Amino acid sequence: MTKLISACILNLLVVFSVIAQQPPPKPAKVCFGILLTRFTEVKSEEGKEKDTSKILYLQNSLKDSLFVYKIADGILSEATAYNLSGDSKGLYLRAKSILNGGGSIEPLKITFSDAKRTVLVNQDEYKLFPEFYAKIKQQVGIKHSIISLFNLLEDYLEDYSINDIYQVLLSDSRERWGKGIQQSKITTQRSQSDLKDTWNYRYQYNRSGKLELVKGTSAEETHFSKKMSYLNPGLIEMNIYRNTEDRQIISRKVTYNPLKLNLLKLTEHIEITGKDTEVITTTTISRKIIGKPMSLQMSQEEVIKLVDLNR
Repeated sequence: MTKLISACILNLLVVFSVIAQQPPPKPAKVCFGILLTRFTEVKSEEGKEKDTSKILYLQNSLKDSLFVYKIADGILSEATAYNLSGDSKGLYLRAKSILNGGGSIEPLKITFSDAKRTVLVNQDEYKLFPEFYAKIKQQVGIKHSIISLFNLLEDYLEDYSINDIYQVLLSDSRERWGKGIQQSKITTQRSQSDLKDTWNYRYQYNRSGKLELVKGTSAEETHFSKKMSYLNPGLIEMNIYRNTEDRQIISRKVTYNPLKLNLLKLTEHIEITGKDTEVITTTTISRKIIGKPMSLQMSQEEVIKLVDLNR
């Protein structure tokens, strides 16, 4: 009997030893989804047009990858994969079209300068306040949070080839529009020549530390301005002006309710210089949190099915 008990104990010890030597199971890959419904109405001299489209955001648990799917008329019309990762050459934001074998977009190199508290995006400089710099370096530089990078580049002062990203509906950051960027210097490429323009941006904050005004100028010319109005706890208004090489002037009014976190309204007046033409575009975007898909990269059939299940 004693021998039998000893044998059983020995077998149990062997089993526990084998279990202990096995590597822990890898955590399951978890994705998080947000579905936007975008209703657009365009008024021009040619008449009125209406359009409804869907935008599906899928983000991984590491937060370093984001897939964006655009669905129009029940068809997947665009699909872009964004990834923020580092290698021996530095930290890069890479974007690639994953629809019909599309190509890659020129990557953005992200560089941090502790001495100047500056974040470089390619050649563009964003000088930050100390606390915000430390936070961005931790979230973007170390954790590779792609949403934190998009929040920094919210106004897209340069054409960074980032499409269909609405940060206020993608990120639930409660610190949005706090005291972050101190000043920036942005270089833009002219579309019809080899010339480049450099713009100096200044950021003003109110007594509560909330962003009040962003203005970008070069000599006497204004390229961009954004005026923030905090009307009440349930409504924020932004009045944005953008002058694109004097050929197109965009005046945009944006209203957003941070308490609801699911509705954004934009009204744009677009003036085309030389043609005496004005186009008025009104866009209303609603948001819905969806279940946890099993994968970031999905086929057209899988995307359409997921969208249909979350109408």
